[in-house]
Amino acid sequence: MRDGGAEDGDPRVAALLAHLSEREPPFAISGRDDLAGLALGSAALTSRVDPQAPPRWWARDSGGLDLAQADLADARLEETDLSGANLRRASLAGALARSAGFAGACLEEADFAGADLSGARFTGIAGGQASFREAMLEDADFSGATMRFARLDKALLDGARFEGADLWGTDFTGADADDSVFRKARLDEANLSDCNLTGADFEGASLKKARLVGSRLRGANFSGARLDGADLSEADFSRTSLVRLDLTACKLRHARFAGAWLEGVRLTVDQLGGAVGEEVAGEYEPAQASYLALERNLQSIGSPEGASWAYKRGRRMGRRHAGVRAREAFLARDLRGTVSHGYRWIADRFVEWLCDYGESLSRIARAFLVGILLFAAAYGATGGLFHEGANTPTYNPLDLVSYSALNMMTANPPEIGVKPLGRVTNLLVGLQGAAGIVLMGLFGFVLGNRLRR
Repeated sequence: MRDGGAEDGDPRVAALLAHLSEREPPFAISGRDDLAGLALGSAALTSRVDPQAPPRWWARDSGGLDLAQADLADARLEETDLSGANLRRASLAGALARSAGFAGACLEEADFAGADLSGARFTGIAGGQASFREAMLEDADFSGATMRFARLDKALLDGARFEGADLWGTDFTGADADDSVFRKARLDEANLSDCNLTGADFEGASLKKARLVGSRLRGANFSGARLDGADLSEADFSRTSLVRLDLTACKLRHARFAGAWLEGVRLTVDQLGGAVGEEVAGEYEPAQASYLALERNLQSIGSPEGASWAYKRGRRMGRRHAGVRAREAFLARDLRGTVSHGYRWIADRFVEWLCDYGESLSRIARAFLVGILLFAAAYGATGGLFHEGANTPTYNPLDLVSYSALNMMTANPPEIGVKPLGRVTNLLVGLQGAAGIVLMGLFGFVLGNRLRR
């Protein structure tokens, strides 16, 4: 910074203006080091302008310095005030312009690619189709700017402010924008794919038909945001608060919700593409947390079928995680861990087969049928069922299946003219009766849940 740069009488300002007066536009600025800290804004230059015969370097339309199509590439503009300047189609690629002032300037189609603009002020600019590709814009202020179809792809935007800005169709692809502020901004049809938007504030913003594919939105604020038609496929909403949003018109294929707070968010299971992003990536423990968040939200919006789907998927993620841990313990020769995680995997797998984690009546009916057939085969193998008054066991399939079915569904051994004899057969009868009681109770429990829904 040069202390004399803010004074109207700075000789460097007079020298620059004289240089510009001698040349036809577009200007190519020489002596670029002398631009750092200069006061070249509208307020500082107005006193030098004769309204009747304005100098060549004065832009009547914008009321500031006229640098349209000027070559300022790699210029040093640290803390330089260019507020109100006309920089339409100017090249400032690679410029060093930390804390520079461009408030109210015309930057349409200007090129700031690769420039260092940390802390620069762009409030109220007209920057349609301007390029800030790969520029450093930490803590820059674009509040109230009009930047339709501008390019900020791969820019560094940590802490940048776009409050109330018009960013329709702007390209932010691959930008790093931690804690950036887009409050009440217009981002319709903007491309924010693969952006790091951790902690970004989108309160009251319009994101209609915007693309946020694969973006990291952890801890972002979407209160009151409008997301009609937005593409949120593979977006990461971990630890994000999503309250009373309508996402039914959005694409949510393989989005991530582990640790997210979802309440009253309108969405459907079909939008998720069959699985959350954590499951697709093989991250089963976070996937379980993601399905838990979805289950609670789907219950809150009155979607019991969707909540059931999320619950079952979450249980399956727990089983798969147990399987992964069991394999890891086995490879590490950890017997205790292998047994512990292996038991959980087996138990969950059995419960899934038996009743789909308490959500399927048809699977319980299937278990009934399998039990009947298995015990009928066991009775035939032991030869322990006899007709009353007969000395030889019956192997008639109808007798075996009938006895097994009735024993499975009644509390006492059935009275159909066939009696069990022998210790092994009576033990099988007792085991089958106990299994039947458990399955009947489970069937009633699941049926009750379905009826309540």
